[in-house]
Amino acid sequence: MLPTSLTPLHYDIRLHPDLLSGQLCGSVAIDAVATSSFRTITLHAKTIDIQLATVYVDGVVLASIEAHNVHYNEEMETAQLCLPSEVLLPSTCSQLNVQLIISFSGRISDSMYGLYRSKTRNRHGQPAHMLVTQFQAKCARMAFPCWDEPAIKAEFTLTLTVPSEFTALSNMPVTHSVDHGKLKTVYFRRSPRMSTYLLAIVAGELDYIEAISYSGPKTDSGDARQPVPCRIYTPPADIDKVQFSLDTAVRVLEMLANMFNYEYPLPKLDLVAVPELEAGGMENWGLVLFRTVRLFITKQTSLWIRQKAVYVISHELSHQWFGNLVTMAWWDDLWLNEGFATWIGIYITDKLYPEWKRWDHFVIEDRQAALSADSLRSSHPIQVTIKGSADIDQVFDSITYYKGCSLIRMLSAHLGIDIFMAGVRAYLYKHAYSTATTKDLWQSLETASAIDVGRMMHSWTAHVGYPVLTVDDSLDDCQLQLRQNRYLNSGKPTQEEDQTVWWIPLGLVTSDTPAAHEILHQRTGTIEIPQNARWFKLNHRNAGLYRVCYSRTALKRLSLAIRTKELCTVDIVGILNDMVALVTSGYLRTSTMLDMVSSFAAAAESYVVWQILGYFLESLLLTWADHSDQLHLQVRELARSLFAPKAAALGWTHAANEDPLVARLRAIAIPRAAWAGDSAVISHACELFTEFYLNPDIKPFHHDFTASVFEIAVRHGSDINYERIREMMAALGAMACTKSEDLMKQTLEYALSDHVLPQDLNIVIGFMVSSHPHSKYVVWQWFCANYQQVVDRLGECSALLGHVVGSVIGEFANESMAQEIEQWFGSKRTAAFDRTIPQSLEFIRVRNAWYQRDKDDAALWFSKYR
Repeated sequence: MLPTSLTPLHYDIRLHPDLLSGQLCGSVAIDAVATSSFRTITLHAKTIDIQLATVYVDGVVLASIEAHNVHYNEEMETAQLCLPSEVLLPSTCSQLNVQLIISFSGRISDSMYGLYRSKTRNRHGQPAHMLVTQFQAKCARMAFPCWDEPAIKAEFTLTLTVPSEFTALSNMPVTHSVDHGKLKTVYFRRSPRMSTYLLAIVAGELDYIEAISYSGPKTDSGDARQPVPCRIYTPPADIDKVQFSLDTAVRVLEMLANMFNYEYPLPKLDLVAVPELEAGGMENWGLVLFRTVRLFITKQTSLWIRQKAVYVISHELSHQWFGNLVTMAWWDDLWLNEGFATWIGIYITDKLYPEWKRWDHFVIEDRQAALSADSLRSSHPIQVTIKGSADIDQVFDSITYYKGCSLIRMLSAHLGIDIFMAGVRAYLYKHAYSTATTKDLWQSLETASAIDVGRMMHSWTAHVGYPVLTVDDSLDDCQLQLRQNRYLNSGKPTQEEDQTVWWIPLGLVTSDTPAAHEILHQRTGTIEIPQNARWFKLNHRNAGLYRVCYSRTALKRLSLAIRTKELCTVDIVGILNDMVALVTSGYLRTSTMLDMVSSFAAAAESYVVWQILGYFLESLLLTWADHSDQLHLQVRELARSLFAPKAAALGWTHAANEDPLVARLRAIAIPRAAWAGDSAVISHACELFTEFYLNPDIKPFHHDFTASVFEIAVRHGSDINYERIREMMAALGAMACTKSEDLMKQTLEYALSDHVLPQDLNIVIGFMVSSHPHSKYVVWQWFCANYQQVVDRLGECSALLGHVVGSVIGEFANESMAQEIEQWFGSKRTAAFDRTIPQSLEFIRVRNAWYQRDKDDAALWFSKYR
């Protein structure tokens, strides 16, 4: 962190980027205050060359520092200006006014961070570039010298010189522009106080559509809000694809202003579809960026992509308050931004479209991602220590987002949504235009609830991991003996690893009683159940972030309750998710889970249950694939017996006015049946693909099945289907499903070329490693041979590089590969993904241990199957 003797108040930034040459020239005038004496001034600067820095103190020139007297620290990404003498703070005043006027040059990046060029198409459909910024987390320093830390907020005034045909956008509205030939200079209004990572620029040939959101300050009558103009900008050819997203943004912004009882703080809101963007969205204040797939929603868009778009828009717009208006003081509290925005994103989506049952999906995907990552010895606390700049990008992970969201969900359920939101509103009002910590949020919630929230939540945020609750029902028909221990995917923890005692909301529900809100806050405890209860379940609706390990007797009773449909979908999903995890880690045998599969399938009406069943069978296949061809075939046979009848019953056609979740189940059952080897589904999909290829103007299947039809045609059809997909430039994921090693390598080379956006390389790798038992080995060999090209393409500090590494190595399941991977990366610079490697290695060894432990148990069960 930078020295604190100077604090910036305002940046007046003037930038002239040249997209053709990739050069940047600019100047910045920084108004600051000094609260202590200083001899040097240290700012952040990366890939920036300071040409001249003039320092004024109380309006008087103190020094002019030329380029050769600027000292750079590449590791710390700073520039130091050394003054001729120490500036002393007089005893008669508390601060001095300091101004820095700095002229500098730099470079426009071709990676997706800093000030960069994104490929696009101009108004005539020709290849072109647009100018984009991605400053989060620490890349504003690549565009201008600054104090690039979230707590050091300031106001910003921007002036930008761009080609005259460009639309120029920033956080604030344009005040005026001046044309001069082929260029124009655009002047923007002064911003409110904000962090450097939220400053944003977009410039290019863009069109927009506009609507009004009534989310501004309340009118004089107090019963309505003032209008805020909302626009979505896209490349010109795509403007007809974003009406749904604009309508969504308007509704979401109004909901948020009313939920927080705090007006949207800026005079306008722009959303921009960016072809090349590292993340799905970026919440820059007043200028929110999205990948095109998150905003381009048409009648042909699948339900799943539509749902994702609503969630991502809600997530990013919630940041306008929670993250932008109030910002975490340092990156160790990033979960305050991202965990809360994830929760709000799902909450808003569920309110707008209750028929989607978005919280059901949260339990199988988002919550499960948190539980999976946090079950590793290599996990980290949600409030994580940041040791260096490379650590910052790596904490944008499932712990921060999804464990953070899960804790907010658990806490809001315990306090009640009204009390919880009252505390959130107080937090926003108290810390507006400033920064806050986890402790600050707890204090506001404590005031609203009269509950010691900080004490209750400390173990969840300050310590790594989460508990498994073991239930002993053998001693007394009316009493359950409970014990909590840290859950580890690799098995039971050591005594040193098992020191934390969590505050656990038990959420006990039985056949005879509704959910009871009792708490376990000690290592062990007891809880009463009715004497005649036919079944019991803990963690009602999976509100708590923990797993439950039941006895075989309790599981049999729950199995009957599932068959008789006495449990809600979320509770069924909780039992199923926990069983899959407990089998993997050795708390339960694989045969116990296999015994329950038919009960889950028989009663499952929701796609979420079928999705987990498919995941379990795929995990079983992945783990056993390298060891037993026989079991490989038996797992597929079991999967086929479940998914083929379901796919046949649902068919390929969506009925009019059908429940959207039935459509989602159909879109899951059909590709799973093909994965399991169902010849009827495979042959029909291949026929549909051929029909579509020969007559692309008439699509013979619903758009929900486009990806599945293409993938099945490539995975199970002839190589000609691969060539047809490539000719159509239709689907990278489908191309990755080929079973030909030569075509796999061709696909990987293509994905690494300029024909494919860098952000899409991981799509190809992610599909390929799981498509066939041998494909992950092909990908690994290719990755090793082309590692430097991958690094050059993605950028050594890019979060995308860590995602790609995780995808490449994450699917193996034997110790020999773990050792090979460990040895290979031992000679590489891995600072940007040094969390990813140990986590992936741990997953590999967990799978290997699962196989070694249960290979005979699984073989015995399958020998009796059918």
